[in-house]
Amino acid sequence: MSIPFGWFIDSKFNKVTLNFASNDLPLIWMLMLVLVPLALWFFWTSLKRMHSPFRKAFLISLRVLTFFLLVFILLKPELEFKKSHILKNRIAVLVDDTKSMLIKTFPSEQSRIDFVRQTLEKNWDALESLGNTFQVDYYFASNQIEPISSVELRGRYRPKKTNTDFEATFSKLNTRYKGKSLQGVMFFSDGADLTMKPETISPELLALLANLEGPIHTFQAGNNYMFKDLAIEEIDSADFGFVYQPVRLTVTISASNMGNRNIPLVLKDGDTILLSRVVEVREGKNRYPVQLEFTPNVLGKHIYSLTVPLFAGESVAVNNRKDFQVEVIRDRIRVLHLNGRPSWDSRFLREVLANHPKIDLLSFFILRTLDDDVASPTSELSLIPFPTNLLFSDYLNSFDLILFQNFSYKPFIDKGYLTNIKNFVENGGAFVMIGGELSFQGGGYAQTDIEEILPVHLGDTPQPFENESFNLKLERSPPRHPILQLEKESGTNSRVWENLPELNGINIGLKPRKNSNILASFIRGRDKYPVLVAGRFGKGRSLVVATDSLWNWNFRQVGEGGSGRHYHRFWSNLISWLIDEPETRLLKLETHKEHYEEGEEILLRVSVLQSNYNPYAGAQVRLTIKTRSGDTKLKIIKTNENGEASHRFTPAEEGFYTVKAEVETDKRKLEEKTGFLVSSETAEFQKPRVNRTLLRRMAEVSGGRYEVLTKKTDLSKANFKNPKVEIKTSSQYASLWDTWWIYGLILISLSLDWFIRRKSGLS
Repeated sequence: MSIPFGWFIDSKFNKVTLNFASNDLPLIWMLMLVLVPLALWFFWTSLKRMHSPFRKAFLISLRVLTFFLLVFILLKPELEFKKSHILKNRIAVLVDDTKSMLIKTFPSEQSRIDFVRQTLEKNWDALESLGNTFQVDYYFASNQIEPISSVELRGRYRPKKTNTDFEATFSKLNTRYKGKSLQGVMFFSDGADLTMKPETISPELLALLANLEGPIHTFQAGNNYMFKDLAIEEIDSADFGFVYQPVRLTVTISASNMGNRNIPLVLKDGDTILLSRVVEVREGKNRYPVQLEFTPNVLGKHIYSLTVPLFAGESVAVNNRKDFQVEVIRDRIRVLHLNGRPSWDSRFLREVLANHPKIDLLSFFILRTLDDDVASPTSELSLIPFPTNLLFSDYLNSFDLILFQNFSYKPFIDKGYLTNIKNFVENGGAFVMIGGELSFQGGGYAQTDIEEILPVHLGDTPQPFENESFNLKLERSPPRHPILQLEKESGTNSRVWENLPELNGINIGLKPRKNSNILASFIRGRDKYPVLVAGRFGKGRSLVVATDSLWNWNFRQVGEGGSGRHYHRFWSNLISWLIDEPETRLLKLETHKEHYEEGEEILLRVSVLQSNYNPYAGAQVRLTIKTRSGDTKLKIIKTNENGEASHRFTPAEEGFYTVKAEVETDKRKLEEKTGFLVSSETAEFQKPRVNRTLLRRMAEVSGGRYEVLTKKTDLSKANFKNPKVEIKTSSQYASLWDTWWIYGLILISLSLDWFIRRKSGLS
């Protein structure tokens, strides 16, 4: 923009500065310092023939003026007229509003919040005076910062937050004041940070404090004088554990003014005591780490509780118990595989089991029996004695699945051990019998405890093993049972079963039990022979495979240019169903979250299937919801046409909740459990002591003051720097070089230079 030289400052602006708009300032300065003096020197030497000193001086002056104007144009000078004003620096006042501020201080029995209230009330004039110089911002602080006005602070300061986390607080404070002039903080708290260990300050918090420009003045509310308390301060445990494997805990007990006594620490699973440990509490020591170890033997989510006694006179009563959750899972699936005679079927199955990433396999192959005609003594042919007692007594319950493949028990296992296998399945174990000449009636299992756990009757009359080729016929189309899901898409899965290679060899004479589930059969004329039959016995599951030729699904498929993945998938599905993986259960219960905030609505989802895995519409599901305090709530819900139902409710108290779903289906009672946590207000009382070390260190590293609040506390002594902060609100630019008179001067100067040189006889 082109503005005359006489441009004046408008009254709306209060400041003017000179700027250079050129983008090549270094190059221009080099031109002024090097090229211009050099050019003037050459010009001076060209005037040696001129005798008039006046003309020489006049010509040099014209050249200097010309170069000056050219440089002036190159620099592009302009005037900036600005409107600006002075900003107030900011001070942040943080007031801890967590539940620990309700704890009383002795001997006055004032709560910690009362010390803050009386200090603020006494020093309102000082804070208002500070507000004349600074912009004072007020916040409630916990693991976040909540902006409030000074009026709100005086009117509704009541501790209600449940989590003190200074690192999160100052992180949010740094973010809020990024790019703003924060000159300091006044922090009122008891220092009871739940995330910080006693007598320490984390490097992360130190880094956050270093990013703040001004000092942090910390004001301690309350003290630990005469503070009496026994608390479970911290539990260090994994979120999951392995069934039948030790779970280790590190528990920290804090004791204040408890004297010398022995404290029992008790670990419970519900109402069952798992273990108890005596902790020796002594004067002069406040914290006691305790190592605990227990072994879970039931899969699923478990809510455990740790308790210590509540003694008379304790300042805090709610921290003598702490709940925690551990999900018990399998580390490996332990399979015991007994094979009575080597075959292609046993070879392919063992390959599947041995290469399965989740299976820990123990196999025994019987290479010869006592009836075999071998011209050598038994002692020379036996690799190891058959460990009957170890397998079926000592270590039986360490297995998840027992698999008999074409195996006759009589030469190796006393009949009494079959009762142990029956009890194993009844208590939740799994059993499979695979066909062959030595299986079922051929293995002598009729009228034994093994027959009781099978999903078929063996009958009184022995039946021969028939070497007949056949194709499997599924009971239902499309198949819904999880064992039969070889492909995810229903149509593709049905086509896979239709095109599987035929089998050869079948055990006949098996009669399915009333509540068993026939998956596939061999149909010959009007006769129907079950081949795949699944069933339940007690809490466990069992399955019959009445053939020894499933290996064809691998061998022949590969030989025809396909793959054996459907064979592997079949056995993987079968094992998952047998060991009762959650996705194979008829009753499923889940929450949409595992952790809820206080007052948040809970959503429970239930899914019910019939024994054939069709949706169970109209099922009456009984929900039992149990709180930490032991209160129970009963609710009956009904499933829709998809076998699904849901229930919403808002919990009345904090802590861990357990939910049990029960339903009657196909004359069987199904039961499922889950658990969830509602954020506990008692968390603030797990570390109830005033942390003076932390508050003092915060003040020291930031250059602030640390003070314990008393009736004499004077907030006017808190000093803050107040540098001048000026902000530009509007501006306008006026160009000094883009005007006609600049170019006119250059033209006049060059014309006079030429005219005088001509008059002086210079070319």
